[in-house]
Amino acid sequence: MKKLLIPCVAALALCASVMFSSAGSETPCVCGAQEYLCARGADGGKETFYLSEREEDNADLPQKQGKRGATRISGYTTSFNRNVYARSYNIALACSNFCYYTVPAGGTLSFNEVVGKRTAERGYKEAKVIENGEYVPGVGGGVCQVSTTLYNAWIAAGLGVISVRAHSLPSSYCDMSRDATVSDMIDLVLVNDSGADVVINATVRGNEVTFELYGAPSAYTYSFETRIVRRTDPPEPVLEYVDYIEGGADSKQISPAKNGYVTELVRRVYLDGKEISKEVVRRDQYRGVAAKVLVKSGDD
Repeated sequence: MKKLLIPCVAALALCASVMFSSAGSETPCVCGAQEYLCARGADGGKETFYLSEREEDNADLPQKQGKRGATRISGYTTSFNRNVYARSYNIALACSNFCYYTVPAGGTLSFNEVVGKRTAERGYKEAKVIENGEYVPGVGGGVCQVSTTLYNAWIAAGLGVISVRAHSLPSSYCDMSRDATVSDMIDLVLVNDSGADVVINATVRGNEVTFELYGAPSAYTYSFETRIVRRTDPPEPVLEYVDYIEGGADSKQISPAKNGYVTELVRRVYLDGKEISKEVVRRDQYRGVAAKVLVKSGDD
């Protein structure tokens, strides 16, 4: 797929002063926010886009890219803890690939192809990731929040999904069956089946990441609901034997058990404000989490 608009590369110092307070740290420039510049065009020509807080002021943004008649068709926002600098940085770096990115009518979008590998050499930092039902350190932690936010903006516009996978554990930034995990082996793949080009823009402001889509408006609107099909019991507790427990106790729980879940995402479609269809668009299973317990070793 030809990428019509390239990631923002200018004014890194300005972005760093706006987004995060870590002194001396460069922060990726995310196109769409008022303070950020956008480099565009294969010929290297540059154009500055300013996104106003008033949505009506943004109506001409797609026209600036030759998408005459396009309007904002959806948006979705998730929040993160900006005090966790490495994860926040990774979110901003991944978002910088979606600077008024165009998916042509009938085209597909592979998240992994657009964003590329999340490696230290490419600027990504180490932060926690969910892997095999556990939180572990990993380069690029936080990027799944970017793919999840894009996914939710995409389905809110009624656009098609080719491939989406849930995490092994529920995510803190979205409801179950609304997450979209990505890795070297797992991709989020979307299809533009709207009949018109769709323009995607990602912004990061404060502790929020937002994806907005511009394209041809539809007569239909959509709502989504997570439905819990069943809860599953957590695994047996994980015991760690120690010589001493503070307070003289024989055992101490250091992290709680959590149930697993089987969930479904239900989509409702409306026309002129009336519901015309209801369907399950995905079904996911999340693992339970075992409690961790310290146990005092017996005397020899």
